[in-house]
Amino acid sequence: MHINLTDKSYSLSIRMSPDGFSLSVYSEDNDLLSSERHSIHNADLTQCLGSVCASLPGFTSVSLVTVADVYTLIPAIHFDADKAKYFLQLQHPALTEASQVLHTYYQHTGSILIYAFDKQAIKAVQTIFPQISIQHHLHQLIEANQKATGEQISIWLRSGKADCLASRGNSIQLLNSYPFQTEEDIVYHVLNILHHLHFNHETIQITIYRESDISILPEDILRNYFPSINLKNIPTAI
Repeated sequence: MHINLTDKSYSLSIRMSPDGFSLSVYSEDNDLLSSERHSIHNADLTQCLGSVCASLPGFTSVSLVTVADVYTLIPAIHFDADKAKYFLQLQHPALTEASQVLHTYYQHTGSILIYAFDKQAIKAVQTIFPQISIQHHLHQLIEANQKATGEQISIWLRSGKADCLASRGNSIQLLNSYPFQTEEDIVYHVLNILHHLHFNHETIQITIYRESDISILPEDILRNYFPSINLKNIPTAI
């Protein structure tokens, strides 16, 4: 990673998906200074991370963001840490021992996000950063919902998937991921969500978060149906 680092402190975000990972360095003002992507097998992960991170300075914080479709959101009142895997398997019965089950509590929603990611990949990162903070990729989307008012749908666009969070105020009504190939697919999913949740088409607030490698533009069609469409880029705008 070639970067001229002059700030007093930096943070490192490691974003990991099943086909590789990216490293992003942020300044103390949370400005993105540099980012690079690596596509490797798990067997090479520890060596690759060690090589890349050896060229970087020390960080005030290091976080791991796991991009995974295996997740579920449940009311915190029903949660038992010893049964986290059981709750996750209710929605994802194919979960295997190769996955590590994690969870995050959200006080403002009174809910627990339970999710899983490859156990060996997480271990490889923790070998280099033992105290690393681990989050699901939808963590920021749920956190951003904390100050929500009225009826809202937030859409996180990544390769082939649209992660949708629907809420009334900060009460989450739906959190789900939908496959898509075209803009029309995304519009269909949004209209279907509004229909089932009985949201008002005239007052609904829709926010679209788009990852940097996504060129699809569903907002061009959505504006024909809804007056309020907000756009944000990932990772600098959230």
